[in-house]
This record gives sequence, structure tokens and C-alpha cells, in this order.
Amino acid sequence: MTAYSLKFAQDNLERIARETVQNSDETIITLDSGEAVVLIPLDQYEAWKETQLLAHPANRRHLLESMEQYRQGRKVPQSLAALQAGAPE
Repeated sequence: MTAYSLKFAQDNLERIARETVQNSDETIITLDSGEAVVLIPLDQYEAWKETQLLAHPANRRHLLESMEQYRQGRKVPQSLAALQAGAPE
């Protein structure tokens, strides 16, 4: 894991992003306020999100149930806009 100041990261973002992906590692960027953010490769982020979703029994049950309903043809994919509008596409 490497750490950089915000100024250095701003000046070298492409290189830092490339190294983060190539090394499959986290990069910490410290803001002027002292707070920090973490830059990680997309595949690591997606795996983390999946782990978070599946870590909670209710989420896991709901996801598995939805996947089974889809496999059985009882559910059809919908866009986020359609779901937000409350009607199937």
C-alpha cells in the first residue's frame, strides 16, 4: 500500500491509477485537511461490494431468491429508471 499527498496525486493521477491497477493494491491519498481516501482497482471494489451485500443474511436471501425467480422466468430484468418510476419497462 502506498500513500500520496493530494497535490502529488493531482499531478500524477494517471501514473498512480495505472500502478494501483497493475499492482492490484490500494493507494491512500491524503487530503489537505488530513482526511484520506483510498484508490483501489475496480475488480477489488466490485468484490468488496459483493462481499458486503452477501454478508447480511437478509440481503443474501433476497439476492438468491431473486436469482432463482429469474432462472425460472418469473422475473424479467428492468432498468433502474423503470424501477424508480414504479413500473416495469
